[in-house]
Amino acid sequence: EYTQQTMDSALEKVKMMSANLGGTEILQPLKHIYTTDDIPGHPRQLFIFTDGEVGNTREVIARVSQNAKNHRCFAFGIGEGASTALIKGISQVAGGTAEFITGKERMQPKALRSLKASLQPAVKNVSLQWTLPPGLKAALVSPLPGAIFRGQRSIVYAVLKGKMDETAQGMVSLEYSFKDETFKNQLQFPLQSEKTSRVTIHHLAAKSLIMVLEHSRDSDSEEVKKRILQTSLQSGVISSLTAYVAVNKDLNQPIQGPLTRRSIPLAAPVYHSQMRLKRSCPIQLMSNRSYMARTAVGSCSGFLLEAQCLNVADSGGKKLSSQHLDSPLLKLISLQNADGSWTLSSSLASVLGTSEAELRAKIPNSGMDPAVWATVLAVIWLHTAGAEQQEEWELLAGKAVAWVKGRAGTALGDCLRAGNSLLKASVGAAVFSL
Repeated sequence: EYTQQTMDSALEKVKMMSANLGGTEILQPLKHIYTTDDIPGHPRQLFIFTDGEVGNTREVIARVSQNAKNHRCFAFGIGEGASTALIKGISQVAGGTAEFITGKERMQPKALRSLKASLQPAVKNVSLQWTLPPGLKAALVSPLPGAIFRGQRSIVYAVLKGKMDETAQGMVSLEYSFKDETFKNQLQFPLQSEKTSRVTIHHLAAKSLIMVLEHSRDSDSEEVKKRILQTSLQSGVISSLTAYVAVNKDLNQPIQGPLTRRSIPLAAPVYHSQMRLKRSCPIQLMSNRSYMARTAVGSCSGFLLEAQCLNVADSGGKKLSSQHLDSPLLKLISLQNADGSWTLSSSLASVLGTSEAELRAKIPNSGMDPAVWATVLAVIWLHTAGAEQQEEWELLAGKAVAWVKGRAGTALGDCLRAGNSLLKASVGAAVFSL
């Protein structure tokens, strides 16, 4: 149950976490999560954060897929070393979203975007119906999405097979359900092939097909391996069964000799490499990501976010410091209670730029609950000092407004005016739906 006590306990546990538990491990935490019971009335939402890759990607994706009907999975890849196949694979089979945070990008907006998606209904039962001339049929290269969220884009590749009449036209119908309604959109397209030497779309489609085959349940079968190999060779897109071979241009022969495997630990979140090539020099390329990584797995049911497991590896092994709370916005957010309110305290007064004594002296009604006054002030501050980062706090502000409206009653208008006067702000009554 999500209460003030369980929230405080979770926050204290996070502060004590250290990066000393070894390499990336996702499968075991997933197995543990799937064996726990759901909270009645709260659909399970699973959030996975990782900055590395695992050696059992197929097994992890298969485990998530087996439980896809009971939850949605939202995955985040942090840094350049995160596995694209893992992040996209688990989110795709479980009807969630995939986000990647690289370079100097902030994690908060992308994490909140996925959280908002987890709280809204999704487009489901997506299907495509083709109307094509006789002798022509469409074959999907990539699977249809299990769910689509508001603002999300989904790409599906298809190949037309058979005799092509370039004077004819085809039509595809997209059908899907949203809530209790069914919708249908149609697109008519010419069958005349485009005369171009650019094959970018073909490469992307081949990459999508190879990824689907490599992570399918029967990926070890000879038939699937043959199809992966055939697709890779025809498209020039590398796969797990193919590799680039250096060729001596003068002799027009491949470079002889065994491949050299090198294990290079990658410690920094951003990696740069330079390579100079001379004519007719041997080149050996082999992918080998053998380094330690951090992985965090959490389970969210409705508004409940549980830290199920944290398995990390870092050379420092130090406890989390309080530096992440240097931002006034993060300080204010950390002071919010589980029910959405704020407590009138010296810590809150410090963020607001005043003293606790002054806050208490300015309460517009002597009989008012100090927490109501404190919560109104916090919401006003968010809409003024934190306006540029609204995407990061609008969910918690909405929860605060809902809490305060149920307790302030008719005094909410006076409280808003007093708060604007104290903080020298001009937040409108519409924020509190007045």
